[in-house]
Amino acid sequence: MRSRKRQILSRTEALERTISRRQLLAGAGAAAAGVCAAGPGNVFAATKENATKAPGGRLIPDGKLGTITFTQRDVPSRVGIAASAALGVAPTMGYIGGPDFPEDPNDLGPLVPLPGGWLELLEFLRGAGFKQIEFAGYGQNANNPGGAAPNPVVGGAVTAESAAAYLAYAQTLRGFLDDNGLEAIGNHGFIPGTWDGPNSAGGTMTQLDRDRFTVELEFGAILGTPYLGTGSDPTNANNRNIEPWTIAGEKWTALNEISVSQFGIHMYPHNHSPAYNFLQDGPMVTVTEHRVTGAPIPPTVVRAESGKRLMQHYLDITDPRLVVVEMDVYWAHVAQHQHRWRYDVNGQRVEDIFDPLATVARQTHRYPLYHAKDGDRTTQAPGVGDGYTMVPFGDPTADIDYATFLRGQGAKGSHNPNYEQDNAPGGSADPGRSLRFTAISAANMNGLRG
Repeated sequence: MRSRKRQILSRTEALERTISRRQLLAGAGAAAAGVCAAGPGNVFAATKENATKAPGGRLIPDGKLGTITFTQRDVPSRVGIAASAALGVAPTMGYIGGPDFPEDPNDLGPLVPLPGGWLELLEFLRGAGFKQIEFAGYGQNANNPGGAAPNPVVGGAVTAESAAAYLAYAQTLRGFLDDNGLEAIGNHGFIPGTWDGPNSAGGTMTQLDRDRFTVELEFGAILGTPYLGTGSDPTNANNRNIEPWTIAGEKWTALNEISVSQFGIHMYPHNHSPAYNFLQDGPMVTVTEHRVTGAPIPPTVVRAESGKRLMQHYLDITDPRLVVVEMDVYWAHVAQHQHRWRYDVNGQRVEDIFDPLATVARQTHRYPLYHAKDGDRTTQAPGVGDGYTMVPFGDPTADIDYATFLRGQGAKGSHNPNYEQDNAPGGSADPGRSLRFTAISAANMNGLRG
């Protein structure tokens, strides 16, 4: 399949194409139809021409370095430098690195006013070398430039006025991105609870869900993002039976049929470790060994497992032209540590170790987005605990081999790795920590060669 550069509309073009909250972007349906006709190569095109690199070249091509703002979630929520001055209040002070930082992570530098709000955060991320932004919601402290994010739902409905205010805020965020040479790559946000399908309540999407979904897609179109999604699995991963995961495939197919055909935006779920546990898809069997330790247990009846993982079933039953997934590489490695034994159709305990890289490589276009989250291996025995703790990307203690992962993923230049670190914010004791960890991680991601 041929790939082409992703077209990003200017703010003016995006606004001109937003006719109303109930109408679609003019021409978006035709663009999406082209995506479906030509296959996913269009959607996953590299930002830079050719996309391939010579041996020793950058493993994350120019234009593909991203972060999800969940990592820096403390920054939008605080009053920034400019807003503090306007209000006549003292800004939040912290350490973001001295002249030898981030090469020397211990060079904290002087105590300085810390950025706050979207505009100042995006300026910081641009300076750190990021190009792509995955939002984790759009809210910020109301005192910062751009103000608070309006709620598109007022009084239990999306009204013309609430939609207009929400989309005006989208225009503001798009302006902040453009002013800093950044691109939106996704958001963890609203996913309808109903859809057009036989397994949805009532067999169709509710009017409120349809109106909210439409205005969120309009918001994403103004930002220029090719993806919108969630920080959750496509369904409750604690239920490993095949039936709910089959229904999840129906739901997300229906959502993408709307979002891709009408807006050219793909909807994506995200994984934590349970999504790569074993699918319970076999007959009921009697087992006599503990799944993790292999120790004898009283005869217990369980549902057998073929060896297929939950998320793989979801991918197998959905259209590759429509349905994509964001892999959290850290949690995929936690899954490798946790979910390594299954019960086969004879009730026997079988070791079956998950391979995150092989999973991506054999269906690489299904994984356009990653959370590039790094981890320090613990001493926990296989099957016990998480097996890793989160650290800045490329930290000397990190044990996830991203160089090998990125070299072997396939379709080089097509993927969008977004740095994430859940434990980056340092709270009131160290309010600059998320920004320091972000700068360290950006430098290490940019330095990957292979």
